[in-house]
Amino acid sequence: MQDERVDITVVMPTYKGMPLMKQSLESLLQQTDVSFEVIVGNDCPTDEATKIYLGEVQDSRLKVFHHPKNLGLFGNLNFLLKQAKGTIIHLWSQDDIMMPNCLSETVKFHKEYPNIAYAFCRVEVIDEHGKLIEKMPIGSNETMSRLTHDLTSILTGSVPGNIANVSIRKTVFEQYGYFREDLKYSGDFEFWCRITDQLPAGIIQKHLIQLRRHTGQLSRNPKMWIYRIQENDDIIKTFMERVPKGNKKYLERGLLWRVYNQYFGLYLNLLRSGDYKEAKAFLKVIKKYSTVPGFYIRYSFLKGLSVFKKDKKFLHWLYYRKAFVVPNKIEK
Repeated sequence: MQDERVDITVVMPTYKGMPLMKQSLESLLQQTDVSFEVIVGNDCPTDEATKIYLGEVQDSRLKVFHHPKNLGLFGNLNFLLKQAKGTIIHLWSQDDIMMPNCLSETVKFHKEYPNIAYAFCRVEVIDEHGKLIEKMPIGSNETMSRLTHDLTSILTGSVPGNIANVSIRKTVFEQYGYFREDLKYSGDFEFWCRITDQLPAGIIQKHLIQLRRHTGQLSRNPKMWIYRIQENDDIIKTFMERVPKGNKKYLERGLLWRVYNQYFGLYLNLLRSGDYKEAKAFLKVIKKYSTVPGFYIRYSFLKGLSVFKKDKKFLHWLYYRKAFVVPNKIEK
């Protein structure tokens, strides 16, 4: 295996991943019609269950590293990326499942579009028992311009949504560097921002993976919300600096009415669940975006419109129709 060429490397950071990791790794090793390797980084030195399981897997395409100390998600990813032999890297998660043709379709796409920052595919969403929750719609566009990516990122956050449906040529890391390890939760979002400064993103219009939602995920932790909001501020600021002046007024409206309104909704959920200490800390962070009465007015107004199913129409009129106008002379 050491001397064999591989088309694509899958890097999989794990932290207390059992038992879901077993199904995830099995889906990787069942990929068809492609030359690949899988590199796993166990970031929990005391996790004996993961060590035992990985030690039992006999497959020459699998490499396993047990870190003597915790590197964090992005430190772990950077370590694994530097071990990769594939010309293309597929980032992966310990909870999710690959369709058997995921890697072959990914390699095919990157050969067709060699000059993109990264690619992401359409996904199916499953629950912790593997039951299908939803399917992302299939579109027709296979690339997203730098400007469209900027505009979308400002109002929706990380465009791929999850690192597990992202693939990147290894040369992109060599040119732009690796994930910032000082960012605990938004290192991926910052990296997408950095590498799309000049390059478009690719969209593989096929359902190639199943993303799992379950209660144990880090993204459901209120403390994570606070850190991510704080880390996102500078990233969104960078995106805003890159967009045309004519779009900014509407993007700022979108942030106020959509993004910051969602933050306030998270605060209210904490209050409803009785997590008053977390709610207080969360409100302290988001008060820089608006006054509390302002939050309440916008939130209540949209809730009222949603009863009549008019909220989306209002937001489209308020900012969306203008925020996403892309000047022809800028679009690439």
